[in-house]
Amino acid sequence: MDDVGTNNVKDLQKLVETEGNLRLVFDNFDFRILSNVVLPNHQNSDMHWIAQYATFDRILSNCLDDSKPIVSNIEDFQNKEYLLSQVELDKLKSDFIVLVTRVLVQYFPCLNDLKDVVCQHIPHR
Repeated sequence: MDDVGTNNVKDLQKLVETEGNLRLVFDNFDFRILSNVVLPNHQNSDMHWIAQYATFDRILSNCLDDSKPIVSNIEDFQNKEYLLSQVELDKLKSDFIVLVTRVLVQYFPCLNDLKDVVCQHIPHR
């Protein structure tokens, strides 16, 4: 790890100054490898891997008040204020259409002729 991350501390310090709060994310992956024939030099193996990375919030949340709930009474909570608008839903549907057509053309040989007309880039900011 020392060879890979020698400059990480300096880079992270610069990013904290410009980007704000640093978040370290750890994720573990545990699995077992079973051997067909157990020998003294060939045993079952328990593997415990961990991945970690540093990230920053895209939207700063420091200014948000977390001392009290947004809605004091849950019965007053309106879902429509937090759901996607019709324009956002239409854009999402359009993006999913592009993704599904890519998968269909890739995995169904009878649709290979349509490969040239499938959108390969979803327009975004």
